[in-house]
Amino acid sequence: MPDIDAALSKALRENPGDVVDLIIHVSGDLGQRVAALEQRGVKVRRRFRLTGAVGIRCTGKVALSLARSSWITKIEVDGPVRALGR
Repeated sequence: MPDIDAALSKALRENPGDVVDLIIHVSGDLGQRVAALEQRGVKVRRRFRLTGAVGIRCTGKVALSLARSSWITKIEVDGPVRALGR
C-alpha cells in the first residue's frame, strides 16, 4: 500500500467521479510504469525521472485502484509549488 495522506484518501473516496491531478512515486522502470498507467486510461502529464515520479490526471476512482498497485510507493496532490516564501 502506498504512502497517501489520510485527507487525500478520504477526498478520493467521497468524490470518486472527480478528476484529480496527482503525483505518484513508482518503483521499477519508469517507462514501463507510464505504459501501464496509460493502459488503465490515466493521462500522464509529466515524468520526473530524477525522483521516479509521474504527474497524472485521473478520476478519484482510478486513483484509489492505483493505490492497490504494489509498484506505487506514494500518492500526493499535484499542486502549485512555492519557493522562498513566494
